[in-house]
Amino acid sequence: MAAVSSSSYKGEESDRVAALLMELLVGTSNSSAAANESAATIPLLQSTIPLAALQLHRDIRKACVSALILMRNKGAVPPLRLLQSFFQLMAVVPDKNLRESLYHHIVNDIRNINKNGKKDEKLNRTIQSFFHRIVAASANESTAGAEDSPTDYAAKRAVQMICDLYRRNVWNDERSVHILATAAGSPNASVASRALRFFLNIEEAMALDQQSSEAKEWEGIDNINLHLHSKKTQAKKRVIEKQIKNRQRKQNAREHGIIANREDKGVEASKKLFPAIELLHDPQGLVETILKRIKSSGSNTYKFEVKMLMLNFVTRVVGNHELILLPLYPLLQRYMGGHQRDVTAILAYSVQSCHQYVPPEEIYGILKTIAHNFITERCSEEQMAVGINAVRSICARVPSVLSTEEDEKDEDGREISSSWDVEAFTRDLAGYAKHKDRSISIAGRGWVNFIREVHPSLLQGKDRGLVGAGLHKEGERPLRYGEVRAALGVEGADLLAAYEASKRRKEKGGKKNSAGSDDDDESESGWVEMNDGKGVDDDDESESGWVEMNDEEAESDDEEAPDLVLLGEDNDAGGKEGEDDADDGERADDDEVDYSKLSKEERAKMQQEVSSTRIFTASEFAKMNKLVARQQQARRDPRLAAKLKRAIAKGEEFDDISDSDMDHSDDEDIHIKGAVNATDIMADAKRKRMSKAEKLEKIIEGRVKFESKERAGGSTNTEKKRKKNFAMSKFSFDTRKKIGEKNTAKIGRKQERSKLDGGGRDAKKRRRKF
Repeated sequence: MAAVSSSSYKGEESDRVAALLMELLVGTSNSSAAANESAATIPLLQSTIPLAALQLHRDIRKACVSALILMRNKGAVPPLRLLQSFFQLMAVVPDKNLRESLYHHIVNDIRNINKNGKKDEKLNRTIQSFFHRIVAASANESTAGAEDSPTDYAAKRAVQMICDLYRRNVWNDERSVHILATAAGSPNASVASRALRFFLNIEEAMALDQQSSEAKEWEGIDNINLHLHSKKTQAKKRVIEKQIKNRQRKQNAREHGIIANREDKGVEASKKLFPAIELLHDPQGLVETILKRIKSSGSNTYKFEVKMLMLNFVTRVVGNHELILLPLYPLLQRYMGGHQRDVTAILAYSVQSCHQYVPPEEIYGILKTIAHNFITERCSEEQMAVGINAVRSICARVPSVLSTEEDEKDEDGREISSSWDVEAFTRDLAGYAKHKDRSISIAGRGWVNFIREVHPSLLQGKDRGLVGAGLHKEGERPLRYGEVRAALGVEGADLLAAYEASKRRKEKGGKKNSAGSDDDDESESGWVEMNDGKGVDDDDESESGWVEMNDEEAESDDEEAPDLVLLGEDNDAGGKEGEDDADDGERADDDEVDYSKLSKEERAKMQQEVSSTRIFTASEFAKMNKLVARQQQARRDPRLAAKLKRAIAKGEEFDDISDSDMDHSDDEDIHIKGAVNATDIMADAKRKRMSKAEKLEKIIEGRVKFESKERAGGSTNTEKKRKKNFAMSKFSFDTRKKIGEKNTAKIGRKQERSKLDGGGRDAKKRRRKF
């Protein structure tokens, strides 16, 4: 085999050797067809299963495969000649190690073909069509609940390869997604589950891979061997300096990239994770096929985990593409029992299947089922909190369920709904805001805050709060089903025009004030030019042509000499300003318009006019977003609205808006469009009563923690000092210091006693001889 795998074979000789090896592995018919093909042509890939390899010993199979891989790595064999043989061989060979080596070779070979941004589209299309035929054959031949055939195993391997290549950004196009969509509709559970997991988790996996690669790269740059404990040489010093400079350069580039991504609101900011679900060609047909398979399958056809995967995928696609799939919602109600397995996940799937185009009649059934099975006193506190959070999330995605019919009114003149009493349902859930359980009260307050924002009229006056009262006064209510508010222009264009006009007026006023202040300063500086000295007293100062007006200001300004300005200069400046005003006549007309006194119709007309006559920049869009956000906040807060009204009266409406202020979003979390996790609607964590097993586990954990040392290394100095023999430490500094403090205290007490006794002499003190 060493001679066979030699790199000395070129041209026809290498083709003959490769044909010989493939004849041993896949049989005579396939090998002769491959041998007759030229290396420059692309052979027709077939999806038949070879059986000749089963008759060989596993060592011979392994040697043949190793020889062919070596010839392929050295360029002696074209890739398509081996792909079909290796893939078909992988489906029937019982050797696990050989299957893994074949799999890794195929994946790495495709990666090497498309590395460095150079992709062979013709070759990729041929390989992808081969994979698609295998997956389609498995989908047509297999039946639900049957054992896996070699075709099913080949389809699983094909799906796994495409998922791996997509994750490595080699095949991230529509053709790969179409192959995986075909696999998702396969009756085989293992093939379908691999494809479904790809669609549900691929974006998060790619983001984690990118973060880990960046962390590893930075870790390799950050770790510098400073040779603190080795001999210092000039070569090592140069290497250390070079590494430090490289680290500083990489760190500056890293910080610059983070700031650029945070500040950029244009094209670069939109280059985020693009969900593979968005690339589906026929999402409606795919979800209908999978939903039909879920409904028609029995209890033993698919495992419960596979059914949950199918429901998760169907609801995610329906929510992302905003599809109308009416049979889905009655099916979800069947799984909403109080004791249903993974019922929180079912509720999350129900939330992510809702969007604004779903008819409210379909949502009413889900809300009633949740209310009857979860939001009742017979349920536990956690179930009630989850039910309230699920209802709030569903109503947030389909706000039309909270809308009422304007034509139907009750005896008191209040609006009611024809299907169910929305007001009673809303106020019933709002009452849980004062529940004694903390998790339920948190969920109830979240529901009340949501209704205050969307439809505050449904709440009682005491529950509306400051925000709800402001929105209720503005007449805030959700759109009914099918109702659309048509935009007349870019939202906030009128506010931007008003802001720019106010800014121009302030700049013009500032210029006039600065000019007036200059004239005043010059007149107060102490000198005014007189014409021939007329009207001035005859003295020494009048002869010189100048009159001092204010001696004190002149004396106080000795350091800087005042400027002399002719009296006729104001007229010239006024003429120049008149020319500038004539040039900017249109802009002056705009400044004279009081935007705060315009009606809604005039505002809408101006917004349409400004949007159709201007091209906005990214900074202007950011400024419009800020102005619109402030206006929406004023609608929610009456105090802010009154403050803004007073500012408009004073002409200070836009004083708090700065050109340099930009709202930055520091949210770097991975968020996939349309995905709803079960943790989003879970009850808030609280301290619950522990069971007997949990108490025992905590006791044992505490014992282990007490007996074992948490810190690494030996005992501390304090522990050593505590265990040291007294004879070794009685003359230490600490001991002598302690003894000295005791003796000093003893002497002090003796002196106090002697004073009390009448000042007697100390018996131990030596007498002085005279």
